[in-house]
Amino acid sequence: MAVTKKYKNPPLTEAVFEIFFTCKDWSPIVPGIFYNEIKSDFPNISQASGGAFGISFDASGFQIGPGSNDLTQYKSPDNSTIIQLSNGLFTVNKLPRYEGWENYRKVILSAVTSLEKSVKIERINRIGLKTINKIDLNKHTYENFRKSYNVFPSIPQGVLSNDLSSIQLNIETPAVPETEILALSLVTLKKEPKYEAPSMLQLYYTRIKDNEGLEIKEWLEVAHSALHKAFDTIITEQKKKEFDV
Repeated sequence: MAVTKKYKNPPLTEAVFEIFFTCKDWSPIVPGIFYNEIKSDFPNISQASGGAFGISFDASGFQIGPGSNDLTQYKSPDNSTIIQLSNGLFTVNKLPRYEGWENYRKVILSAVTSLEKSVKIERINRIGLKTINKIDLNKHTYENFRKSYNVFPSIPQGVLSNDLSSIQLNIETPAVPETEILALSLVTLKKEPKYEAPSMLQLYYTRIKDNEGLEIKEWLEVAHSALHKAFDTIITEQKKKEFDV
């Protein structure tokens, strides 16, 4: 397992592990069967009207939008960890406080084991790991954006002012040709409590084919390493110093 940099105050607002799957024996009682497997750690159960808004990837390519409907949610006592399950979708979401990759990985693998006990998965169509980071630029200017990120739009001098209304960048690149993809979404956001000039960086690593016999434990390490490397490369050294204050 690779050793990765740990920050005192990481900007991570959510981490999401997801599996899109096909099964033949799904029925309305499956969420209840699954609940019996995890209820000691996830006692709070409810129905969700829809999935989260964020990065996704399907046959048409890179997408940003709402997720799946008809989800059953299972929450930890402090609501910081949420498992979601529907016919074809399984996610493990970690909200602050994020206690490190080792703990999150254990929760994912335990939840996957419980899922496999509850329903027979015929095929994994796609598997993904996502991180969502919120980073304050202090003021929405092109100069501040470049001081924070090594990925930025190239704007010819004199075309636009230094002040920003908004920036939105969507990029995807093959991590493994025709099999795995690394995607990023980088956007500026409106002022909100605790953030003067927020920006959001979403990083998504996904495997879209050849998932038969996939060892999820090993794949998780590959995905996590790729996301960590991407984060470390995209954020400037100057900005990363703020995460250790």
